[in-house]
Amino acid sequence: MAGLTSLHHGHLPLWHNRSAPEKLETTRVEIVRCALRSDMTCSRRANEDAVIFQLRVFHGTTSHDVEKSFHAFMQLKDDLLAALEPGHMCPAMCPWLWEDLRNNFDRPKKHGNVRAWLQIRLHRHTAATNQIFLEHFQELLDSLLHLLRKEHTKCDKFSALCIVLARFLHLVDPNAVDEARPASLSDRHERNLVSRASI
Repeated sequence: MAGLTSLHHGHLPLWHNRSAPEKLETTRVEIVRCALRSDMTCSRRANEDAVIFQLRVFHGTTSHDVEKSFHAFMQLKDDLLAALEPGHMCPAMCPWLWEDLRNNFDRPKKHGNVRAWLQIRLHRHTAATNQIFLEHFQELLDSLLHLLRKEHTKCDKFSALCIVLARFLHLVDPNAVDEARPASLSDRHERNLVSRASI
């Protein structure tokens, strides 16, 4: 499946006895490049799968490369929003983070020229828009890592965010992915509909 391919250099760091926040403590991510595959179609999902970002994940003296499609980043957005569980009583900054992720995750502040801005609005992927998204996603990952390292003890939802991000960066055991994954927003919506219907 596009966007899930991994290219590993050295040893993939699978720390079974460490929590997700501990795994992210010394992790750094660099988006090395963005490639546009030639199998572009009129389908938006297919086009999102054709845009591939190569991430280099550093942890201590080890590193590994992970390929993620544009669609995989959109799935990351959904998983982060689901992990935040909007509506919970929070002494930290979850409500503001949820609002920021929902509104700004896939809306770069830098648009380049008017043509690039229009292509982004129309969800058209070109070399120019992909470079804009590369810089935007790099800033997003840097900010998330910084925030989670600083704030993860202030709300238990941040531990769930750490699990989501660690899974995205392939820092967790692949066999534990299903257990760590929070319900997506669509899954929760379906469950709410079922529970309401049963009342």
